[in-house]
Amino acid sequence: MAQNTPRISAFAMRSLKKQVHEDTPPIRLKSEKQVYVDTPLIKLQSESARSIFSENEEPSLKRRINTEEILSDGKTSEVVVVQKRGRKKKQATVTSAEKENMLNEPEFDVMKVGSDGNHFTAKEPEVLIPKKRKDTNKEPEVIVLKKRGRKRKINDTIPEPDVVVPKKRGRKKKIKDTIKEPEVLVPKKRGRKKKMQEDTIEVLHEESKFCELEFTVKKIEEYFNESIDISPAVLSSSKKQRITCGNEAAEEVFQWLLSPVNPKTFFEEKFEKLPLLVQRSNRNYYKGLFSTKEFDEIMKENDLNYDVQIDVLAYVDGERRPIQNDMKVFPPFVWNAYLEGNSIRMRNPQTYHKALGNLCSLLQEYFSSYVGANMYLTPAGTQGFPPHYDDIDAFILQIEGKKLWKLYKPRDESEVLSRLSSADMTEDEIGEPCMEVELEAGDMLYFPRGFIHQAKAAPGVHSLHLTISANQLNTYGDFLQAGLSHALEQAMQNDVEFRKSLPKDYIDFVGCTYANNKSVERTVFKRKVEALAEKALKYFSVDYAADAHAMDFIHASLPPFFNGKEKACSIHGRGTRFVNGQVIAAADLTLHTKIRLIRKRAFRLVMDEKNIRLFYTLANNKNYKEGEPLFVDVDLDVVPAINALFKSHPNFVKIIDLPHENSETKMEFAKQLYENGFLMTENPLS
Repeated sequence: MAQNTPRISAFAMRSLKKQVHEDTPPIRLKSEKQVYVDTPLIKLQSESARSIFSENEEPSLKRRINTEEILSDGKTSEVVVVQKRGRKKKQATVTSAEKENMLNEPEFDVMKVGSDGNHFTAKEPEVLIPKKRKDTNKEPEVIVLKKRGRKRKINDTIPEPDVVVPKKRGRKKKIKDTIKEPEVLVPKKRGRKKKMQEDTIEVLHEESKFCELEFTVKKIEEYFNESIDISPAVLSSSKKQRITCGNEAAEEVFQWLLSPVNPKTFFEEKFEKLPLLVQRSNRNYYKGLFSTKEFDEIMKENDLNYDVQIDVLAYVDGERRPIQNDMKVFPPFVWNAYLEGNSIRMRNPQTYHKALGNLCSLLQEYFSSYVGANMYLTPAGTQGFPPHYDDIDAFILQIEGKKLWKLYKPRDESEVLSRLSSADMTEDEIGEPCMEVELEAGDMLYFPRGFIHQAKAAPGVHSLHLTISANQLNTYGDFLQAGLSHALEQAMQNDVEFRKSLPKDYIDFVGCTYANNKSVERTVFKRKVEALAEKALKYFSVDYAADAHAMDFIHASLPPFFNGKEKACSIHGRGTRFVNGQVIAAADLTLHTKIRLIRKRAFRLVMDEKNIRLFYTLANNKNYKEGEPLFVDVDLDVVPAINALFKSHPNFVKIIDLPHENSETKMEFAKQLYENGFLMTENPLS
């Protein structure tokens, strides 16, 4: 008789799976007044984003993070600590007296993230921790059916119906929160996806190697670390691996920049309105993005000049004291000046630093506006710049040391969202600060254009921070400026009334000298000009204004950064192929090859009466607007095909489905775009 084959019982299999999933993270849900942070996802994001810039850092998922948020309306948010293995949850409430005291808090948010299990804020009110409330009528529940039918309940204040995640054959599903608001995708077996209600939870199978996680270490490494590039063979072997487009990558990087603050909340409540402070206990959060040592290496390896890339100055006794030098930058001179108490500013360090350049490149796709950076290195206990305001939205990333910041509200309506930077100010001109804070490594501070600010390195420790700048001259006014100028040109070309000469004596009755003149000549002239201005508006084209403003963005943009997937599926990553020492031909496009623009916002199609041109950023100089705008001329008959590529992005389309009646023309058109680096294919050509 044949021997019986050993079998594993169902009970043993369940026990094995229990052991595999014993580290299942808890649920974390988020509403407007709650921040749930005791889950590896936030830590994963912090550490995974940090791994963008450091190959040797291994993220730790074991520390618990707590957050508390003070809202600008004086209310305190509830703090819920959700711990593993059934530990109790605490809900913080605030007494009416405390609530009244908190109304005097400044109008900015302070988000503090700690790893020691304690809540702490900039001006921390006393928080009473009551016993667990029994009344659950006001709060829906999220019930997760676990193994063997046991239930785990966690109260949530999101006014959504109950969400029930059923079990399947006794296996536990891991549930994590998602910082993003959109619809959550749940990967299942055989690649099928299950949709869940918005603003609820995300269910993930960690045993799935290519699960559609919104923000993972692997994805961040792919965007920033070329050593992690995936080869075409590996990429094509995975059926579940998804090629992420540049816009999605940009959203994830901006999310990492603000974490744990939700970008949607940021734009609704803070952007262009109030400062936002995020304080983290992780001092290595921005490690690898830049450092003092790397700055020294940049000076040694590049030809830099004073007043172009490098400024050396100090702010002493209310005066700016720059060191004037028209010579080339020599590191020993810079460091001697630094040791004497001078601050160092480096303009556009992203030009010389790969990781920082990649960060700015992705963020510019997020804002559809040029994103730059400045580096500020300040000796301990000193200040480099006098109080002033800027023409950019500033994201301050503290890299090393500590710095004391003071912010002041705009003094009048003209300074709100200012289009131009201010001159240096004195202490007497700026009044009392609305915010004083000490930034430590890993912290982030945002403030809008027009907010006056000054900063000083803390005593006993130097400071290195980066200012990420966005939205310079990216306003409705700038948009209209280009469109109105074109409208007036069109009016003069098409209407003879605009080409008639002015009255020979108009200078005698209009102008500030004659502002109170009531003469007939002045009245008639004024009515004539107002009528022409109204007539010129009929020639205004919002599409022309959009193209003109977008062309300026294309010209200023940094060249895009391509991750390993994009390189593998485009000309940017295809090298010469050898077999037995012989060069062989690479696979070519076919009519059934699926293609798309490699980056949608790296291109702009512009048409006028004479030319049709496709402008692009792929070969832009890293120095701001250095060189002429780059473009290729386009034939009129392929314009519909280009428009189809723009409108279908980020989806792929077959070459044969492009709108043109001639298949040969389709192939020639696609081949030219591919060979110029404008296209990527759905799968690597092999």
